[in-house]
Amino acid sequence: MNLQELPQYISIDVAGSLEDRFMGSEALYVRFLRKLLTSTDFAALQELAAAGDWQEALRRAHNLKGVCANLGLTDLSAAFAGLVQLLRGEGFQPQQVQCRLAAIVPEWEKTLRCIEALD
Repeated sequence: MNLQELPQYISIDVAGSLEDRFMGSEALYVRFLRKLLTSTDFAALQELAAAGDWQEALRRAHNLKGVCANLGLTDLSAAFAGLVQLLRGEGFQPQQVQCRLAAIVPEWEKTLRCIEALD
């Protein structure tokens, strides 16, 4: 699969990210996309949430929101933004966080599969 085909499979703004953040360099953009394949941030976020470490979970969620936004992964960025908003609020229930995380998993996994399939 080539970079221009990605939007057929996942919610990604390739053109916008290339222009705004990667100086039009597809090689640089793909290199940064592939960094997600080795990132442990999402797994760490899940573990932190399971352990109830909300401050660190917030930090990881905020980081993932920014990374996904910079890479043009619009649905993932929005999902992490919602999680950040929840974690910043008072009175949230741990189950709410777990539900949000569970809802992110399919898109996260599909995104990683697509990135892995890039030429």
